[in-house]
Amino acid sequence: MPLRHSVLWMLRDTTTPEQQVEMLKGLSYLCMECRDVRAGDYGSDLFGGTKPLRDVRPWDRTPRWRSPKAPPANFDVALHLDFDDWAGHDAYGADPIHNAASDFNGLVSTDELTARVDWEYDGPPLTRRGHVRHVAMFVWADDATAVAKQRALDAARGLEKAHQVVRVTTGTNVGRLTTDFDWILDVELPDTAAARGLLDSELYGEAMRAVAAATKYDWTARLSHVMRGGRGTVAAR
Repeated sequence: MPLRHSVLWMLRDTTTPEQQVEMLKGLSYLCMECRDVRAGDYGSDLFGGTKPLRDVRPWDRTPRWRSPKAPPANFDVALHLDFDDWAGHDAYGADPIHNAASDFNGLVSTDELTARVDWEYDGPPLTRRGHVRHVAMFVWADDATAVAKQRALDAARGLEKAHQVVRVTTGTNVGRLTTDFDWILDVELPDTAAARGLLDSELYGEAMRAVAAATKYDWTARLSHVMRGGRGTVAAR
């Protein structure tokens, strides 16, 4: 069963567009050049990322922990890497190519807000070049019951019924870091218009209300991007 390493970053206020492009180049290089990576995908948020935050002066912003109705902004940049197993994942972690990219990413992003989930999935690679991926990572609420958690997962998977949704996958974190998020929602759509339609739909709103009831929803990390992919990916037809 493939092991996927998913990461979402929030860029610093001081990060320039040129630095963001440089970051994306580095992520592309990881997908192509790290020996133990079997497939990869990366991209920038299609709907503004943290721009809604950056447009407000820091002292006038609503802190994330005081935004219980919804996350105040999307994240900016995503990376998804597939490995055969933990041995491949750990070898990647020690790869000089990874370390160089990680050092640069730390300079342009807010590291303490970085969201990560390591998760397993069945079937072929989840990346279809040219399609759009909407991904969201969640942290369970401390008092969430097993019933509430299952209701949230069922609601998330129910998005497969939404118009133009190609595939919905959820995964539970199997990572080893205490800062990892608990689970991930991964939705494949054919294009940007379909992604926007999903996010604006009542079905998505209903699903997120069920998720919010069982999670620390204000800490949700989400992002939608065009799938670029590298090695082991599928081309859209």
